[in-house]
Amino acid sequence: MKIQILGSGGGEGYPALFCGCKHCNAARKAGGKSLRSLSQTLIDGKLLIDLPADTLSHFRQNSINFGDIENVLITHVHADHYCLNLFETRGTDFAPVMTYKKLHVYGNADVERLFNGYYELFPIRDEIRKNIVFHTLAPFESVKIGGYKVTPLKANHAPEQVALNYIMDDGKVALLYLLDSGYPTDETLSYIKSYPRRYSCVIMDGTMGVNYYVHHMNFSEDIKFKEELCGAGVCADNAKFVIAHITHNHCGLHEEIEAYFKDCGIIPAYDGMRLEI
Repeated sequence: MKIQILGSGGGEGYPALFCGCKHCNAARKAGGKSLRSLSQTLIDGKLLIDLPADTLSHFRQNSINFGDIENVLITHVHADHYCLNLFETRGTDFAPVMTYKKLHVYGNADVERLFNGYYELFPIRDEIRKNIVFHTLAPFESVKIGGYKVTPLKANHAPEQVALNYIMDDGKVALLYLLDSGYPTDETLSYIKSYPRRYSCVIMDGTMGVNYYVHHMNFSEDIKFKEELCGAGVCADNAKFVIAHITHNHCGLHEEIEAYFKDCGIIPAYDGMRLEI
């Protein structure tokens, strides 16, 4: 399984568009891995996780054609993870040549509900709408998507909706994907530990840095979660542990985060990061 982290930042990007805090100004000066766009990940070039406003930029920078992707997973409908007006240019004269005529979008019930509400006010072309197919997922109920067994998990995030994290299993390896989420609840943690395949990669929420908020994880919780999974024997011997969704309000520059985790076996993500498991 090949994993490409297209965007590694939190909800407002890093540096944030309107912010002049010390972290944002330092990132503007430092550049490189300290510049973080909105969270998005691509699996094997064919299974996309989330649809932020930065999607067009991500795909241009990485020479990806969205017309070659058939399946999209949405974690939740916060604006930094679901920019639904991107659908408006899929098909007709905007994109007359695509590998897949239909795009399948998976997520909670709000994913389709928000789409329908928006385009009731601002109608989308009929040809585009009929070729976007929505599938509502339920926590802990696995589905087959392409060549993957995908299991939605109940994220400890966004209590106004059913936010989802995911296990993605290609039949050989399993990826545990926990963006956005606070520390998993007992129910979710129990399911994670009971999954029949050991995890070869765990991507964790690192939003809160050295601070705390119940619906996002911080650095100490990332370490605790790694230790809990390893202690339960549910990770492969060479498993990779990565943090992403990194924000300017709580986290310093990339090298500062690397220094924090240098003895923990946890890797801070950066835009364009590639992993193979």
